[in-house]
Amino acid sequence: MRKRYRILTLILTIMLSLGMSVMSVNAASIDVQNVLDGETYTAYKILNYTTNSDKTAYSYYLTAEQYASIGSALETAGFAFTQSSDGTRYTVNNAETVDVAAAAESLAGANLGNALGKYTAVGEDGEVVFENLPVGYYFVTTTAGSLCALHSEGAIAKAVEKNTVPSVDKTQATSATGTYTNDTLDFNIGDTVYYQLEVKDGKGTNHDIVLTDVMTSGLTFDPDSITVEKGGETVATSNYSVTDKSATGFKLTLNAAYVATLNENDTVVVKFTAKINTNAVIDSDTNTNTVTLKYSEQSSTKTVKLETYDFQLFKTDGTNYLPGSGFKLYDASTNGNQIKLSKDSTGYYKDASGSAEIMVDSANGVNVRGLAPGTYYLEETTVPDGYNAPAARIEVTISSGQTVDDRPDVTVVNEAGTELPTTGGMGTTIIYIIGGLLIALCAVVLIARKRANNR
Repeated sequence: MRKRYRILTLILTIMLSLGMSVMSVNAASIDVQNVLDGETYTAYKILNYTTNSDKTAYSYYLTAEQYASIGSALETAGFAFTQSSDGTRYTVNNAETVDVAAAAESLAGANLGNALGKYTAVGEDGEVVFENLPVGYYFVTTTAGSLCALHSEGAIAKAVEKNTVPSVDKTQATSATGTYTNDTLDFNIGDTVYYQLEVKDGKGTNHDIVLTDVMTSGLTFDPDSITVEKGGETVATSNYSVTDKSATGFKLTLNAAYVATLNENDTVVVKFTAKINTNAVIDSDTNTNTVTLKYSEQSSTKTVKLETYDFQLFKTDGTNYLPGSGFKLYDASTNGNQIKLSKDSTGYYKDASGSAEIMVDSANGVNVRGLAPGTYYLEETTVPDGYNAPAARIEVTISSGQTVDDRPDVTVVNEAGTELPTTGGMGTTIIYIIGGLLIALCAVVLIARKRANNR
Protein backbone atom coordinates (compact mmCIF):
# COMPACT_ATOMS: atom_id res chain seq x y z
CA MET A 1 0.00 0.00 0.00
CA ARG A 2 1.25 3.47 -0.84
CA LYS A 3 0.00 5.38 2.13
CA ARG A 4 1.18 8.73 0.79
CA TYR A 5 -1.53 8.45 -1.85
CA ARG A 6 -4.27 8.30 0.73
CA ILE A 7 -5.10 11.99 0.66
CA LEU A 8 -4.27 15.07 -1.38
CA THR A 9 -1.27 16.47 0.52
CA LEU A 10 0.61 19.62 -0.16
CA ILE A 11 3.11 21.42 2.03
CA LEU A 12 3.63 24.99 0.95
CA THR A 13 6.60 27.09 2.08
CA ILE A 14 5.99 30.75 1.31
CA MET A 15 9.13 32.78 1.51
CA LEU A 16 8.46 36.50 1.52
CA SER A 17 11.02 39.29 1.31
CA LEU A 18 10.52 42.78 2.68
CA GLY A 19 10.89 44.20 -0.82
CA MET A 20 7.83 42.31 -2.19
CA SER A 21 4.49 44.05 -2.38
CA VAL A 22 2.69 41.09 -0.85
CA MET A 23 4.84 41.44 2.24
CA SER A 24 3.70 45.01 2.69
CA VAL A 25 0.13 43.80 3.17
CA ASN A 26 1.33 40.83 5.23
CA ALA A 27 -0.49 38.38 2.96
CA ALA A 28 0.23 35.52 0.62
CA SER A 29 -1.60 33.38 -1.94
CA ILE A 30 -1.80 29.69 -2.80
CA ASP A 31 -2.92 28.68 -6.29
CA VAL A 32 -3.82 24.99 -6.80
CA GLN A 33 -4.39 24.09 -10.44
CA ASN A 34 -5.94 21.11 -12.26
CA VAL A 35 -8.28 20.59 -9.34
CA LEU A 36 -11.50 18.56 -9.41
CA ASP A 37 -14.51 20.83 -9.71
CA GLY A 38 -16.88 20.58 -6.78
CA GLU A 39 -14.28 19.24 -4.33
CA THR A 40 -13.51 21.28 -1.20
CA TYR A 41 -9.89 22.26 -0.67
CA THR A 42 -8.63 23.27 2.78
CA ALA A 43 -5.43 25.17 3.61
CA TYR A 44 -4.16 24.77 7.16
CA LYS A 45 -1.54 27.17 8.53
CA ILE A 46 0.72 24.90 10.58
CA LEU A 47 3.72 27.14 11.35
CA ASN A 48 4.48 30.82 11.77
CA TYR A 49 7.28 32.05 9.57
CA THR A 50 9.74 34.97 9.51
CA THR A 51 12.84 35.83 7.45
CA ASN A 52 15.36 38.65 7.38
CA SER A 53 15.57 41.22 4.60
CA ASP A 54 18.16 39.39 2.50
CA LYS A 55 16.56 36.00 3.14
CA THR A 56 19.60 34.45 4.76
CA ALA A 57 17.88 33.62 8.04
CA TYR A 58 14.56 31.82 8.59
CA SER A 59 12.51 30.93 11.63
CA TYR A 60 9.52 28.57 11.83
CA TYR A 61 7.78 28.46 15.19
CA LEU A 62 4.69 27.99 17.29
CA THR A 63 3.55 29.97 20.25
CA ALA A 64 3.11 28.07 23.49
CA GLU A 65 -0.67 28.02 22.97
CA GLN A 66 -0.29 26.82 19.37
CA TYR A 67 2.18 24.15 20.40
CA ALA A 68 -0.28 22.85 22.97
CA SER A 69 -2.86 22.55 20.17
CA ILE A 70 -0.96 20.96 17.25
CA GLY A 71 2.61 20.52 18.44
CA SER A 72 2.31 16.78 19.05
CA ALA A 73 0.83 16.22 15.56
CA LEU A 74 3.73 18.10 13.97
CA GLU A 75 6.28 16.20 16.04
CA THR A 76 4.69 12.91 14.96
CA ALA A 77 5.00 14.17 11.39
CA GLY A 78 8.77 14.70 11.85
CA PHE A 79 9.17 18.28 13.02
CA ALA A 80 11.40 18.83 16.05
CA PHE A 81 11.03 21.88 18.35
CA THR A 82 13.20 23.78 20.81
CA GLN A 83 11.44 25.67 23.58
CA SER A 84 12.57 29.24 24.30
CA SER A 85 13.96 30.07 27.72
CA ASP A 86 10.82 31.94 28.69
CA GLY A 87 8.60 29.12 27.44
CA THR A 88 6.62 31.33 25.04
CA ARG A 89 7.94 29.99 21.70
CA TYR A 90 8.67 26.58 20.18
CA THR A 91 11.07 26.87 17.23
CA VAL A 92 11.59 24.21 14.53
CA ASN A 93 15.19 23.02 14.87
CA ASN A 94 15.36 20.56 11.98
CA ALA A 95 14.07 22.65 9.06
CA GLU A 96 16.98 21.55 6.84
CA THR A 97 16.48 17.82 7.41
CA VAL A 98 12.76 17.32 7.91
CA ASP A 99 11.22 14.99 5.30
CA VAL A 100 8.30 17.08 4.07
CA ALA A 101 6.83 14.21 2.01
CA ALA A 102 6.73 11.96 5.08
CA ALA A 103 5.38 14.88 7.09
CA ALA A 104 2.56 15.27 4.57
CA GLU A 105 1.70 11.57 4.96
CA SER A 106 1.44 11.90 8.69
CA LEU A 107 -0.51 15.14 8.65
CA ALA A 108 -3.00 13.59 6.24
CA GLY A 109 -4.33 11.45 9.06
CA ALA A 110 -3.91 13.98 11.85
CA ASN A 111 -6.61 16.03 13.55
CA LEU A 112 -5.42 19.56 12.97
CA GLY A 113 -8.63 21.25 14.10
CA ASN A 114 -8.38 24.84 12.93
CA ALA A 115 -4.57 24.70 13.27
CA LEU A 116 -3.18 28.26 13.19
CA GLY A 117 -5.83 29.12 10.65
CA LYS A 118 -8.14 27.10 8.39
CA TYR A 119 -9.20 28.32 4.95
CA THR A 120 -11.49 26.55 2.47
CA ALA A 121 -12.34 26.96 -1.20
CA VAL A 122 -14.30 24.89 -3.73
CA GLY A 123 -12.77 23.79 -7.02
CA GLU A 124 -14.15 25.64 -10.02
CA ASP A 125 -12.94 25.74 -13.63
CA GLY A 126 -10.04 23.51 -12.62
CA GLU A 127 -8.52 25.94 -10.12
CA VAL A 128 -8.57 26.91 -6.46
CA VAL A 129 -6.97 30.14 -5.22
CA PHE A 130 -6.48 31.03 -1.57
CA GLU A 131 -5.82 34.76 -1.33
CA ASN A 132 -4.78 37.15 1.43
CA LEU A 133 -3.50 34.37 3.65
CA PRO A 134 -1.41 35.27 6.69
CA VAL A 135 2.28 34.62 6.05
CA GLY A 136 3.21 31.12 7.20
CA TYR A 137 3.83 27.49 6.33
CA TYR A 138 0.75 25.68 4.97
CA PHE A 139 -0.62 22.18 4.52
CA VAL A 140 -3.37 21.78 1.89
CA THR A 141 -5.81 18.90 1.62
CA THR A 142 -8.99 18.10 -0.30
CA THR A 143 -12.10 15.98 -0.01
CA ALA A 144 -10.92 14.07 -3.11
CA GLY A 145 -8.08 12.63 -1.04
CA SER A 146 -5.31 12.57 -3.64
CA LEU A 147 -1.74 13.77 -3.98
CA CYS A 148 -0.51 17.15 -5.28
CA ALA A 149 2.93 18.24 -6.47
CA LEU A 150 4.31 21.64 -5.45
CA HIS A 151 6.81 24.19 -6.57
CA SER A 152 7.28 27.61 -5.04
CA GLU A 153 7.50 30.86 -6.93
CA GLY A 154 8.34 33.68 -4.61
CA ALA A 155 5.45 34.94 -2.57
CA ILE A 156 2.85 32.98 -4.55
CA ALA A 157 2.94 29.22 -4.13
CA LYS A 158 1.57 27.30 -7.09
CA ALA A 159 0.62 23.64 -7.03
CA VAL A 160 -0.56 21.33 -9.79
CA GLU A 161 -2.78 18.55 -8.54
CA LYS A 162 -1.76 15.10 -9.77
CA ASN A 163 -4.78 13.32 -8.34
CA THR A 164 -7.05 10.91 -10.16
CA VAL A 165 -10.40 9.48 -9.13
CA PRO A 166 -11.74 5.94 -9.47
CA SER A 167 -13.36 4.94 -12.77
CA VAL A 168 -15.85 2.22 -13.68
CA ASP A 169 -16.42 0.09 -16.77
CA LYS A 170 -19.55 -1.99 -17.31
CA THR A 171 -19.79 -5.06 -19.56
CA GLN A 172 -22.21 -7.93 -20.17
CA ALA A 173 -22.09 -11.51 -21.45
CA THR A 174 -24.44 -14.31 -22.46
CA SER A 175 -22.84 -16.80 -20.05
CA ALA A 176 -20.64 -16.80 -16.96
CA THR A 177 -17.66 -17.95 -19.01
CA GLY A 178 -18.54 -15.93 -22.10
CA THR A 179 -16.82 -12.85 -23.46
CA TYR A 180 -17.82 -9.67 -21.63
CA THR A 181 -18.44 -6.68 -23.89
CA ASN A 182 -19.84 -3.15 -23.95
CA ASP A 183 -21.73 -3.99 -27.16
CA THR A 184 -25.49 -4.48 -27.37
CA LEU A 185 -26.34 -8.20 -27.05
CA ASP A 186 -29.38 -10.20 -28.19
CA PHE A 187 -31.42 -12.41 -25.84
CA ASN A 188 -34.58 -14.45 -25.44
CA ILE A 189 -37.12 -13.61 -22.77
CA GLY A 190 -36.17 -15.79 -19.79
CA ASP A 191 -32.43 -15.73 -20.55
CA THR A 192 -29.89 -14.79 -17.88
CA VAL A 193 -27.65 -11.79 -18.53
CA TYR A 194 -24.23 -11.77 -16.85
CA TYR A 195 -22.95 -8.34 -15.81
CA GLN A 196 -19.53 -7.16 -14.69
CA LEU A 197 -18.40 -3.86 -13.12
CA GLU A 198 -14.67 -3.12 -13.17
CA VAL A 199 -13.74 -0.40 -10.68
CA LYS A 200 -10.23 0.95 -11.29
CA ASP A 201 -8.83 2.87 -8.34
CA GLY A 202 -7.32 6.33 -8.65
CA LYS A 203 -4.30 7.90 -6.97
CA GLY A 204 -4.53 8.53 -3.26
CA THR A 205 -8.19 7.59 -2.77
CA ASN A 206 -9.46 7.16 0.77
CA HIS A 207 -13.22 7.77 0.60
CA ASP A 208 -16.14 5.43 -0.02
CA ILE A 209 -16.62 4.33 -3.63
CA VAL A 210 -20.37 4.01 -4.19
CA LEU A 211 -21.79 2.03 -7.12
CA THR A 212 -25.49 2.41 -7.90
CA ASP A 213 -26.80 -0.03 -10.50
CA VAL A 214 -30.20 0.58 -12.11
CA MET A 215 -32.00 -1.68 -14.60
CA THR A 216 -35.07 -1.06 -16.72
CA SER A 217 -38.25 -2.98 -15.90
CA GLY A 218 -37.48 -5.55 -18.62
CA LEU A 219 -34.74 -6.98 -16.39
CA THR A 220 -35.12 -8.72 -13.04
CA PHE A 221 -32.05 -8.50 -10.77
CA ASP A 222 -30.96 -11.59 -8.84
CA PRO A 223 -30.03 -10.25 -5.35
CA ASP A 224 -28.10 -13.41 -4.47
CA SER A 225 -25.82 -13.23 -7.49
CA ILE A 226 -23.41 -10.48 -6.38
CA THR A 227 -19.72 -11.37 -6.05
CA VAL A 228 -16.78 -9.02 -5.41
CA GLU A 229 -13.21 -9.92 -6.39
CA LYS A 230 -9.77 -8.34 -6.65
CA GLY A 231 -7.01 -10.11 -8.52
CA GLY A 232 -9.12 -13.25 -8.75
CA GLU A 233 -9.52 -13.40 -4.96
CA THR A 234 -12.81 -12.89 -3.15
CA VAL A 235 -13.03 -9.57 -1.30
CA ALA A 236 -14.17 -9.97 2.32
CA THR A 237 -17.74 -8.81 2.90
CA SER A 238 -16.45 -6.57 5.71
CA ASN A 239 -14.86 -4.38 3.02
CA TYR A 240 -18.14 -3.50 1.32
CA SER A 241 -21.86 -3.29 1.87
CA VAL A 242 -24.85 -3.91 -0.40
CA THR A 243 -28.02 -1.91 0.18
CA ASP A 244 -31.18 -0.76 -1.61
CA LYS A 245 -31.74 -4.13 -3.25
CA SER A 246 -34.80 -4.33 -5.49
CA ALA A 247 -35.98 -6.11 -8.63
CA THR A 248 -34.29 -3.39 -10.69
CA GLY A 249 -30.97 -2.84 -8.96
CA PHE A 250 -28.83 -2.25 -5.88
CA LYS A 251 -26.21 -0.01 -4.27
CA LEU A 252 -22.75 -1.36 -3.40
CA THR A 253 -20.30 0.66 -1.30
CA LEU A 254 -16.58 -0.10 -1.08
CA ASN A 255 -15.68 1.14 2.40
CA ALA A 256 -13.24 4.03 2.77
CA ALA A 257 -10.86 1.99 4.92
CA TYR A 258 -10.65 -0.68 2.20
CA VAL A 259 -10.29 1.90 -0.58
CA ALA A 260 -7.33 3.41 1.29
CA THR A 261 -5.48 0.07 1.00
CA LEU A 262 -5.78 0.05 -2.80
CA ASN A 263 -3.00 1.23 -5.09
CA GLU A 264 -3.51 3.31 -8.18
CA ASN A 265 -5.00 1.17 -11.00
CA ASP A 266 -5.94 -1.69 -8.68
CA THR A 267 -9.16 -3.17 -10.05
CA VAL A 268 -12.11 -4.48 -8.06
CA VAL A 269 -14.58 -6.59 -10.07
CA VAL A 270 -18.27 -6.82 -9.15
CA LYS A 271 -20.33 -9.50 -10.91
CA PHE A 272 -24.08 -10.17 -10.83
CA THR A 273 -26.91 -11.44 -13.02
CA ALA A 274 -30.41 -10.51 -14.15
CA LYS A 275 -33.11 -12.20 -16.23
CA ILE A 276 -34.99 -10.85 -19.23
CA ASN A 277 -38.67 -10.67 -18.32
CA THR A 278 -41.92 -10.07 -20.20
CA ASN A 279 -41.58 -6.28 -19.77
CA ALA A 280 -38.60 -6.21 -22.12
CA VAL A 281 -39.15 -3.78 -24.98
CA ILE A 282 -39.20 -5.64 -28.32
CA ASP A 283 -37.05 -4.64 -31.31
CA SER A 284 -35.42 -1.85 -29.30
CA ASP A 285 -32.16 -1.16 -27.47
CA THR A 286 -33.96 0.59 -24.61
CA ASN A 287 -33.50 -2.44 -22.33
CA THR A 288 -30.59 -0.96 -20.37
CA ASN A 289 -28.50 -1.46 -17.26
CA THR A 290 -26.70 1.64 -15.97
CA VAL A 291 -24.13 1.96 -13.19
CA THR A 292 -23.18 5.26 -11.55
CA LEU A 293 -19.90 5.54 -9.63
CA LYS A 294 -19.74 8.27 -7.00
CA TYR A 295 -16.53 9.22 -5.23
CA SER A 296 -16.66 12.29 -3.01
CA GLU A 297 -18.18 14.95 -5.29
CA GLN A 298 -17.18 13.17 -8.51
CA SER A 299 -19.40 10.79 -10.48
CA SER A 300 -19.44 8.88 -13.76
CA THR A 301 -21.85 6.48 -15.48
CA LYS A 302 -21.70 3.52 -17.86
CA THR A 303 -24.62 1.85 -19.67
CA VAL A 304 -25.02 -1.40 -21.60
CA LYS A 305 -28.01 -2.42 -23.72
CA LEU A 306 -29.70 -5.59 -24.90
CA GLU A 307 -32.36 -6.50 -27.45
CA THR A 308 -34.98 -9.18 -28.01
CA TYR A 309 -37.22 -9.66 -31.07
CA ASP A 310 -40.60 -10.79 -32.41
CA PHE A 311 -42.64 -11.75 -35.48
CA GLN A 312 -46.30 -11.40 -36.50
CA LEU A 313 -48.25 -14.46 -37.65
CA PHE A 314 -51.27 -14.28 -39.99
CA LYS A 315 -53.61 -17.00 -41.28
CA THR A 316 -55.68 -16.91 -44.52
CA ASP A 317 -57.40 -19.16 -47.04
CA GLY A 318 -55.43 -17.40 -49.76
CA THR A 319 -57.73 -14.39 -49.77
CA ASN A 320 -59.40 -13.85 -46.40
CA TYR A 321 -58.61 -14.35 -42.74
CA LEU A 322 -59.15 -17.97 -41.74
CA PRO A 323 -59.92 -18.65 -38.05
CA GLY A 324 -59.34 -21.82 -36.11
CA SER A 325 -55.62 -22.42 -36.67
CA GLY A 326 -53.08 -23.35 -34.01
CA PHE A 327 -49.27 -23.64 -34.23
CA LYS A 328 -46.21 -24.80 -32.33
CA LEU A 329 -42.74 -23.35 -32.77
CA TYR A 330 -39.57 -25.42 -33.30
CA ASP A 331 -35.85 -24.85 -33.78
CA ALA A 332 -35.54 -27.24 -36.75
CA SER A 333 -37.42 -27.95 -39.99
CA THR A 334 -38.04 -31.52 -38.82
CA ASN A 335 -37.93 -33.01 -35.33
CA GLY A 336 -35.80 -30.59 -33.23
CA ASN A 337 -36.83 -28.93 -29.99
CA GLN A 338 -40.10 -27.17 -29.38
CA ILE A 339 -39.82 -23.53 -28.32
CA LYS A 340 -42.15 -23.31 -25.34
CA LEU A 341 -44.48 -20.31 -25.21
CA SER A 342 -47.01 -18.69 -22.88
CA LYS A 343 -49.82 -16.29 -23.67
CA ASP A 344 -50.62 -12.83 -22.28
CA SER A 345 -52.60 -9.80 -23.41
CA THR A 346 -49.91 -8.87 -25.95
CA GLY A 347 -49.65 -12.24 -27.64
CA TYR A 348 -47.27 -15.14 -27.04
CA TYR A 349 -43.80 -14.99 -25.49
CA LYS A 350 -40.94 -17.42 -24.98
CA ASP A 351 -41.33 -19.23 -21.67
CA ALA A 352 -39.42 -22.40 -20.77
CA SER A 353 -42.34 -23.59 -18.65
CA GLY A 354 -45.05 -22.56 -21.13
CA SER A 355 -47.44 -24.91 -22.90
CA ALA A 356 -49.52 -22.60 -25.06
CA GLU A 357 -50.43 -23.34 -28.68
CA ILE A 358 -50.26 -20.26 -30.90
CA MET A 359 -53.85 -19.53 -31.94
CA VAL A 360 -54.36 -16.95 -34.69
CA ASP A 361 -57.63 -15.44 -33.52
CA SER A 362 -57.73 -12.18 -35.46
CA ALA A 363 -57.37 -10.84 -38.97
CA ASN A 364 -54.64 -8.61 -37.48
CA GLY A 365 -52.60 -11.70 -36.74
CA VAL A 366 -50.90 -12.61 -33.49
CA ASN A 367 -47.54 -11.48 -32.07
CA VAL A 368 -44.84 -13.92 -30.94
CA ARG A 369 -42.07 -12.17 -29.00
CA GLY A 370 -39.01 -12.51 -26.80
CA LEU A 371 -36.86 -14.37 -29.32
CA ALA A 372 -33.15 -14.06 -30.06
CA PRO A 373 -31.98 -13.91 -33.70
CA GLY A 374 -32.11 -17.22 -35.53
CA THR A 375 -34.27 -19.43 -37.74
CA TYR A 376 -37.45 -20.88 -36.29
CA TYR A 377 -40.13 -23.20 -37.75
CA LEU A 378 -43.90 -23.11 -37.35
CA GLU A 379 -45.87 -26.34 -37.47
CA GLU A 380 -49.64 -26.12 -37.83
CA THR A 381 -51.05 -28.39 -35.16
CA THR A 382 -54.70 -27.33 -35.30
CA VAL A 383 -56.17 -27.10 -38.83
CA PRO A 384 -59.55 -25.46 -39.59
CA ASP A 385 -62.26 -27.91 -40.63
CA GLY A 386 -62.38 -28.45 -44.38
CA TYR A 387 -58.83 -27.16 -44.99
CA ASN A 388 -55.52 -28.87 -45.58
CA ALA A 389 -52.40 -28.36 -43.42
CA PRO A 390 -49.15 -27.15 -45.06
CA ALA A 391 -46.95 -29.95 -46.34
CA ALA A 392 -43.96 -28.78 -44.28
CA ARG A 393 -43.08 -26.48 -41.36
CA ILE A 394 -43.03 -22.75 -42.16
CA GLU A 395 -39.62 -21.05 -41.78
CA VAL A 396 -39.31 -17.81 -39.77
CA THR A 397 -36.00 -15.87 -39.75
CA ILE A 398 -35.26 -13.24 -37.08
CA SER A 399 -32.29 -10.94 -37.66
CA SER A 400 -30.15 -9.06 -35.14
CA GLY A 401 -30.95 -5.36 -35.07
CA GLN A 402 -34.33 -5.70 -36.76
CA THR A 403 -36.98 -3.11 -35.85
CA VAL A 404 -40.76 -3.14 -35.68
CA ASP A 405 -40.75 -1.82 -39.25
CA ASP A 406 -38.77 -4.73 -40.66
CA ARG A 407 -39.76 -7.59 -38.37
CA PRO A 408 -41.00 -10.76 -40.13
CA ASP A 409 -44.69 -10.91 -41.08
CA VAL A 410 -45.49 -14.59 -41.63
CA THR A 411 -48.66 -15.57 -43.50
CA VAL A 412 -49.73 -19.22 -43.55
CA VAL A 413 -52.28 -20.20 -46.24
CA ASN A 414 -54.63 -23.17 -45.89
CA GLU A 415 -56.24 -24.48 -49.08
CA ALA A 416 -59.77 -25.90 -49.03
CA GLY A 417 -60.05 -29.65 -49.60
CA THR A 418 -62.31 -31.34 -52.26
CA GLU A 419 -64.74 -34.21 -51.53
CA LEU A 420 -63.62 -37.65 -52.62
CA PRO A 421 -66.11 -40.18 -54.16
CA THR A 422 -67.48 -42.73 -51.68
CA THR A 423 -69.45 -46.05 -52.03
CA GLY A 424 -73.18 -45.23 -52.37
CA GLY A 425 -72.42 -41.69 -53.11
CA MET A 426 -73.26 -39.62 -56.13
CA GLY A 427 -70.17 -40.93 -57.87
CA THR A 428 -71.80 -44.41 -58.46
CA THR A 429 -75.45 -43.36 -58.29
CA ILE A 430 -75.21 -41.42 -61.50
CA ILE A 431 -73.71 -44.48 -63.18
CA TYR A 432 -76.57 -46.61 -61.92
CA ILE A 433 -79.13 -44.11 -63.17
CA ILE A 434 -77.59 -43.89 -66.62
CA GLY A 435 -77.27 -47.68 -66.78
CA GLY A 436 -80.93 -48.09 -65.78
CA LEU A 437 -82.02 -45.61 -68.42
CA LEU A 438 -80.03 -47.46 -71.08
CA ILE A 439 -81.59 -50.81 -70.05
CA ALA A 440 -85.07 -49.32 -70.14
CA LEU A 441 -84.37 -47.82 -73.58
CA CYS A 442 -83.17 -51.18 -74.86
CA ALA A 443 -86.33 -52.88 -73.54
CA VAL A 444 -88.54 -50.34 -75.31
CA VAL A 445 -86.69 -50.89 -78.60
CA LEU A 446 -86.92 -54.66 -78.24
CA ILE A 447 -90.69 -54.61 -77.56
CA ALA A 448 -91.27 -52.27 -80.46
CA ARG A 449 -89.51 -54.66 -82.87
CA LYS A 450 -91.49 -57.66 -81.67
CA ARG A 451 -94.76 -55.88 -82.28
CA ALA A 452 -93.60 -54.91 -85.72
CA ASN A 453 -92.73 -58.52 -86.58
CA ASN A 454 -96.11 -59.83 -85.40
CA ARG A 455 -98.10 -57.70 -87.83
